[in-house]
Amino acid sequence: MRKVGLWSVAVLSALVVGIITVALSFPFLTMNDPCGAKVAVVEGWIDPGYMPDVRDMLTEGAYDTIYITGTPRNFSYTLRIGDTVVVELQRPLSGDLLVNACGALNAGLVVLDDHGVILTDSVFGPCIDRRARIERPTTRLFFAPTHTGVPDPKWELLFLLYAKVDGINLHALQRSVRIHRSSGKVEPGTPSYADAMAGALVELGVLATRIHRLPTVMLGESRTWANAQRFAEEAKARSIHRVDVISFGIHARRSRLAYSEACGNGVVVGIRNVGDPELRPGQWWRSPMGWLKVLRELVGVPASYLVGTVQ
Repeated sequence: MRKVGLWSVAVLSALVVGIITVALSFPFLTMNDPCGAKVAVVEGWIDPGYMPDVRDMLTEGAYDTIYITGTPRNFSYTLRIGDTVVVELQRPLSGDLLVNACGALNAGLVVLDDHGVILTDSVFGPCIDRRARIERPTTRLFFAPTHTGVPDPKWELLFLLYAKVDGINLHALQRSVRIHRSSGKVEPGTPSYADAMAGALVELGVLATRIHRLPTVMLGESRTWANAQRFAEEAKARSIHRVDVISFGIHARRSRLAYSEACGNGVVVGIRNVGDPELRPGQWWRSPMGWLKVLRELVGVPASYLVGTVQ
C-alpha cells in the first residue's frame, strides 16, 4: 500500500515538473535576437497569411539582400477559362499520372502531353484523385480548365491540389513551370515555397532585385535542416559572415540552431520571430493545442543539436 502511495507521489511530482518545464519553455522557444546583419534568410514555409508581417520585418531590418529558402510545394494552382499551366520536364518520362482537382459547376479538366489528350474529366464537387497513363515519353504536360457554358473570364473554374507521376510530386520533376493566362500574359509557376514567398513579397512591394530564391531538395525528414544546408552553401559561396534568420513563432530557436550548425563558426546567425497569433504570450496555455505545439517544438530542440551528425 505504501509503495503504491509513493509511486503515485512520484508520478504526480514528475507531471508537475513536466508542466512547469513546458510552461517556462515558451519564452525560450520564441526568441528574438537579431545580430545586426544586412543579409536576411526567410524560411519559405511560413504561411502566406503572414507575408505582410514578413514584409514589415524585412523593412524594419533594412536588409540589403534577402534569401528565401523552400522545399518543393504541391503542384497547386487555380485557373480561369483560357489559362494553361505548362510544365517542361527535366527529362522525357512516362508513367502513371495522378491529379487531384476540383472546381466550379460545369467545369472540367483537360491534361495533354506531347502526343495529345491523356485525361479529361468533370471537376465539380470535392477534390478527388484522377488517374491517367502517360504511355509514351513526353517532355511537357499541359493542364487547363474547360467549361460547358460561357463562363465569366473572372471565374476561378479549376483548382489543382496536387499532381504526381509514379508517386513523385510533379514540381520535383519539372525544369520550368509557366502559367499562360487568357490575357496573353505568361507568369512563372511556383515549384517551391521559395518561389511562392518571393512572388508574394514582390506583390507587397519588396524589390525583386533584393530577393534571391534558394529552392531546396528535401533530404530526410527535416525541412528546416534541408533549408539551412542550402543557405550554408550560398553563404560559403558568397562569403556571408552575418545573417538574420526570419522564422515563425515557437520554431524560432530550432531554426537558429539549425542554421548555426549548418553554417558553422564562420557565420554569426541572428533570429527574428514572426509572432504566431495562435500562441500568444500569457494565453497559449489556455488551449490543449497550445500545450501540444509547445511540447512538440520543445522535444525537437535537442534534435537540432544532433541533426548535423544524424542526417
